[in-house]
Amino acid sequence: MISSVGPVPLVVVWVLVAMGVAMLVARMVRAEPKEKAPTPRSVLFDMLLIGLLAGRLGFILRYWTDYRHDGWAVLRLGDGGFLPWVAILVGLGWGAWRLRRWPHLRRSVAAGALAGVLCWAALSLGSGWLQRDRIALPTLALTRLDGVPDTLGGAHAQPTIVNLWATWCGPCRREMPVLARAQQRHSDLRFVFANQGETAEEVQAFLTAERLSLHNVLLDEPMHAAAALHVQAYPTTLFFDRDGRLQEVHLGELSAASLESKLARLR
Repeated sequence: MISSVGPVPLVVVWVLVAMGVAMLVARMVRAEPKEKAPTPRSVLFDMLLIGLLAGRLGFILRYWTDYRHDGWAVLRLGDGGFLPWVAILVGLGWGAWRLRRWPHLRRSVAAGALAGVLCWAALSLGSGWLQRDRIALPTLALTRLDGVPDTLGGAHAQPTIVNLWATWCGPCRREMPVLARAQQRHSDLRFVFANQGETAEEVQAFLTAERLSLHNVLLDEPMHAAAALHVQAYPTTLFFDRDGRLQEVHLGELSAASLESKLARLR
């Protein structure tokens, strides 16, 4: 499963690729140069930046109640908190306003913007479809903290969120209270915390020290879950629908707002 290219999340890669396509198309659809007029590529770049900023601000406002308790999460761009439709509308609106004095650039900019949006949509939807087609919630025999056998998957008629983590992982430790509150809040969803590579004593000591109350903490010392789900870094959180099909994967620390947005899409 590919969720990033090196340290760069895949969603960011798709935006960069789409921007490159937009620039290329705008260059191919030539516009007559005029004195003091901006270039189509500079207009497209500004549209992207303003659109991304608007998309982020829109997300923050949408989930402001979750951000109130963790103000620093507003600056944590890696959580993926973003409203694409706001970004697209604001970016296009700003581009139309910017070109009000330069009508000769409209054809070039419009062609580039359309190509970029379509490229981004195709890459995002295509990668999501391939991901869902390749990965399903596996039925793995694991063990609970009390030593009772349990399974990662199985016959559960509800959406399942699987968090792969370890006590030595800093981001795992930071996001655990967020996941614990979400588990208490959403009784209609099944949360599974599959610890990778550690003993029951190590996991219990961490939970006790942090005063965390979690259900469905499973032990996976051989790390079979990571292998079955093609996970190579922690924390990784996977979101499966009630039929066990992967809907989304998040690599890295989750904020409360980002988690709530993903849970809303999972229902």
